[in-house]
Amino acid sequence: MKIKFFGNRRFVLEEILKRTSNVDINVISGTHLERDAFLSGLPHRIVYNKQDVVDELCKDDFDVMISNGLPYILNLQELPSKAYVNIHPSFLPDLRGVDPVLGAILFKRDAGATCHLIDSGIDTGPIISRIKIPYSEDLTASLLYQLSFHAEKMCFIDAWTRNFIPLGITPALDSTLYFTRKADTRLIPFSDNDTSIIQTVKAFDNKNQGARFFIGTEEVICHTAWLSKNPFLNKVFPKVKNNQVVLAYEDTVVIKRNENFIFFGKISSISEKWVGQIVFGK
Repeated sequence: MKIKFFGNRRFVLEEILKRTSNVDINVISGTHLERDAFLSGLPHRIVYNKQDVVDELCKDDFDVMISNGLPYILNLQELPSKAYVNIHPSFLPDLRGVDPVLGAILFKRDAGATCHLIDSGIDTGPIISRIKIPYSEDLTASLLYQLSFHAEKMCFIDAWTRNFIPLGITPALDSTLYFTRKADTRLIPFSDNDTSIIQTVKAFDNKNQGARFFIGTEEVICHTAWLSKNPFLNKVFPKVKNNQVVLAYEDTVVIKRNENFIFFGKISSISEKWVGQIVFGK
């Protein structure tokens, strides 16, 4: 079996290479995989756009194409008649779209990985195998990314064992979401409830992102958040406006939220001038 791999992360690729060396490795430009030392000594090519992908597939020298982080929608009618497989980091049919891990945290959904045949839709093809990661309150996006990498490997191993033959069923859920982040998704929703605020921070807790808010015109990026109901805080700060900064220390900012206080942590630079100001997000 000849495989063409297109992806932006190494974990499924590791499992492929354990089973066959008959693999063309195609790496998405500008991704973690392109910078990964794992590729050292492995023949591979970098693909920069959709046309690069199409050109490579039109060579017609493979049996199965495996996508794991390919950011392009393929028109199969323009390609050779082969098996086109995608490994997606969610428990499909829930959380189709580009950012399923973030959506799982934001909306408290079960996560996981699904191997499916590619069709004309987005993450809608016949399912070959699935692995579920149940939602729990202790999950953050950075942890869920790591768990999803393991789920994707498990999902691939199951699909390989099945020779990429679909299950022949259409799994159903009570409701499903399609989620791709927007420009303001990282903005903390101070107009919403405390749970939504903390979930937004959990969804962007990894070091390369962070949730965003503003104090005056200054953008602040945080990576952790937690709620405190300690009564002594209300004794120290008895007359404070909602969303007003009461403390700014070390890497943490504390704001008043009705009768509670929210702590935002892992902020790279703190200013004592923020105390007394109102925070803004969306």
